[in-house]
Amino acid sequence: MFDWYKYDLIRKLTTDSKVIIGIGDSFTQGQGACSEDIWKKYNWDMKNVPESDEKIMDTIFYENSWVNQLCKNHLTDYMAINLGMVGRGNRASVKQLSMHPAFKFENIKEKIVIFMLTGMERFDFVHKNLNQHIHFKTMWPTDSHLGDERGLWNEYLTHIYSDRSATIELILNIHEAQTWCKANNAKLILTSAFSTDYNNESFYKKIRGEKTKENYLYGNIHYLNELMTMVNWDNYLKPGGFSCVADMLCHLEDRDDLIGVESSAKYYDYAYSNKKMSKGGYITPCAHPSIKGHTEIAKTMYDFIIKNDYLSEIKKENKLI
Repeated sequence: MFDWYKYDLIRKLTTDSKVIIGIGDSFTQGQGACSEDIWKKYNWDMKNVPESDEKIMDTIFYENSWVNQLCKNHLTDYMAINLGMVGRGNRASVKQLSMHPAFKFENIKEKIVIFMLTGMERFDFVHKNLNQHIHFKTMWPTDSHLGDERGLWNEYLTHIYSDRSATIELILNIHEAQTWCKANNAKLILTSAFSTDYNNESFYKKIRGEKTKENYLYGNIHYLNELMTMVNWDNYLKPGGFSCVADMLCHLEDRDDLIGVESSAKYYDYAYSNKKMSKGGYITPCAHPSIKGHTEIAKTMYDFIIKNDYLSEIKKENKLI
């Protein structure tokens, strides 16, 4: 979170405030969510944004994000606090709840935390320089990274990463969010940005693994079941009835053929094939939800909040069908 954004929000907060706190990656922060005129200005490539325009663009992204639209268009007595960070993983996302003590979240009257989960393969650790906005360094399990941390990423792939370790790490990230919310009297909603297999069955399968002599967890069903109980799936939102936001956007684009069972690869192939905005206008050329996409995300969030009685008092806009 940028200081200019954070302290502007803090000045408006009181102990009687009601807040929606969004945590996640670029799908939460709002990357790319700007008008087509702005996209045209930078020749449909956000890499062309000069440093002098970055604050303006970040302000626009925050304004158009689902976090802000949820409060602006639906929960008008709530304030949006967007803790999303571009390119970070779930470990960094949940720790943002504790990285900004100036908010004094524990004193705020009503809080709903919405955790839009990102890819479990990402692993975060505190950045040695602790930058203003990006507090964490993130690595992926790949040997094709060409940056300065190529060796680090390759070692992560070779010696640390597995489906099991990443899944258990994700469960711990979710449990940390649940624990924080319980300690701070906040309500929690979980959903997925683009990962299609975030469910109890998939977690169980990845953690148990194959039957081998060395596999302790395969035969230890009791402990495995204990791990599975750490996630409260009642808090899990399937956006528009789909596994993740990316799948919902594909449906809105009238491209159900792109909806993935095991991954969102087809979503990204489709998004990057568009040199401009997608045909339906829900997906940007940088493969993020557009303003229109964030509008739909906010709607499905609102419907879930009302249907599951997350609010103590609210004037409902419309009766849900």
